Amino acid sequence: MRWSSLCIMLSVLLALLTISAPSVRAWQQADFEIFDLVDELETSEGKDVNFYNWLNVAPSASSSEINRAYRKLSLKLHPDKNKKDVQAREKFARLGKVVAILRDSAKRERYDHFYKNGVPRWRGTGYYYSRFRPGLGTVIVFLVFISGGMQYIAGWINFYQEKKKIIGFVQDARTALTQNVPKSQGAPTLGRSYVEVGGRVLRCEVKSDEYIIIHTSNDEEPVHLNTAWIAKPSLTRNVYFVQWPISMFYKLTGQQPLEPKYEVEEEEGSPEASDQEGGKKSRKKAKRGKPVAVTGSKVGGRRRAIAKPQN
Repeated sequence: MRWSSLCIMLSVLLALLTISAPSVRAWQQADFEIFDLVDELETSEGKDVNFYNWLNVAPSASSSEINRAYRKLSLKLHPDKNKKDVQAREKFARLGKVVAILRDSAKRERYDHFYKNGVPRWRGTGYYYSRFRPGLGTVIVFLVFISGGMQYIAGWINFYQEKKKIIGFVQDARTALTQNVPKSQGAPTLGRSYVEVGGRVLRCEVKSDEYIIIHTSNDEEPVHLNTAWIAKPSLTRNVYFVQWPISMFYKLTGQQPLEPKYEVEEEEGSPEASDQEGGKKSRKKAKRGKPVAVTGSKVGGRRRAIAKPQN
């Protein structure tokens, strides 16, 4: 939960800074105008068309040559002579913009730079933001998805941290197991040992590489820690904008969400496992609605109950 809240706050702050901060532009406004005209001309006339070959002049053409080419092409593209062409007005207006750039010595110098070196693919955040400025709704949707994604990632971080914590307890308990064992004997990996938790040395029992039982006191039930019982993050449980509509649906319809079934396997020798007549040991299985959560709290409802997922 701590990681999830921190990630959501960071994503919201990042988005607000991106929206409110002044755009850092790598290009001038005149460059943006050239970029737009280049894109429009290539889309309308073809990929290899540029300002000069569209006007049918050389890149070294003088102003008078450009004016003559403009008059000639304007007569050809005039909307009155192309009434059937729905894009005639756009082409005629584009021609005026292109010639205006070539008539201006400073703008023509900038265009010649891009003509020789190529128009850049990445044109800076200022260019794209000014042309695709998001509205309030788009910003809200963006923030929701970003915060949800960060929340999902935080869930996986917590999952691996809990798993690492349990494995660390097992390793510490096994280290304590080997302290009083003679060198001639092999080091035990399972059995009763001791582990330090929160500054307290507690009795424990190692069941497997990823399963340990810790006895907090004589009067309380032991804490069962098993990495197999840690719930993996999912979109329906850990992402709020997915979890909220689902919970509202079940609340309005009165239905209960489908939950995985688990088995409780009683240890041999427990009162529940003893047969009333013959005293023989047996195993009982009971279905449970929810998996056992391992977050440092007690796991399992009974002192000797061992919960295992059903295959």
